[in-house]
Amino acid sequence: MPTIQEQIDQQDLSLFKTIESQSSEDDRRSFLALNSAFRQWKGGKFTFLEIGSFKGGSLQSYVADPGCTKIISIDPRPKFVPDAREKGGDYSHVTTQHMLDLLAKVPGADVKKVMPIEKGTESLKPADLPFKPDFCFIDGEHTDTAMLRDARFCLSAMAPDSAMAFHDGDIIYLGLDALIHELQASGREFRAYNLPSSVFVIEFGKCRLSQFEPMRSWRDQNYKGYLYALVRNDVFRTTAREYWRIAEHPAFKLPHKLGLVKVAKKIMGGGKKKK
Repeated sequence: MPTIQEQIDQQDLSLFKTIESQSSEDDRRSFLALNSAFRQWKGGKFTFLEIGSFKGGSLQSYVADPGCTKIISIDPRPKFVPDAREKGGDYSHVTTQHMLDLLAKVPGADVKKVMPIEKGTESLKPADLPFKPDFCFIDGEHTDTAMLRDARFCLSAMAPDSAMAFHDGDIIYLGLDALIHELQASGREFRAYNLPSSVFVIEFGKCRLSQFEPMRSWRDQNYKGYLYALVRNDVFRTTAREYWRIAEHPAFKLPHKLGLVKVAKKIMGGGKKKK
């Protein structure tokens, strides 16, 4: 039987069989690659912070890996969670205790190392944390504003040579873009890259996760994440095409004459003439 660490190194997806995870198979491979790389980077022991744990699906390998010695789980569990994709949802039916009960069922789990915090980063200070995490994983409220707030908090809370990763980068991409510009302006040393399907990674200082296997080989397949994001967001291109098809329909001849379609295009950002 392979050890838990061998399973992580081999990106064994059976490690996610206990708790349903809101992630693709490639996302889970990325989670395991990051877990493996951090253990190797830190010489066998590291600490972990997650924002947005929900049922604990993405914590399954960490709670079972003895190399991950401490885990902070930040999740305020509000009744309403905004989302850039839609009107949002209610996740409050899954309590912190429910998450811990589920994690306790993971083979080899050490739930005692999980330290839950039922607050959001808007009401926390880095000094409130029991330790400086080596690695932060951000998967909380899926809006650009909240993502930036969570990332700034982690930047202040982490050790200098560390890393953070984000799930669903294809949704909070404007926030990621703003964060990268902030880092460039600050002069802080960093390296950023994406992993399949939708995991965005930023390394800081001397941290070099991608020098370790399986991260190195998995990062070489980052084209999967690029294409995944484009395909997933293609609905917006489809919607735009349908809008212009309807707008140019003969039935809109009179509105065209009255200038109403021109006004609508201007409002929608499509009224600019090509140079």
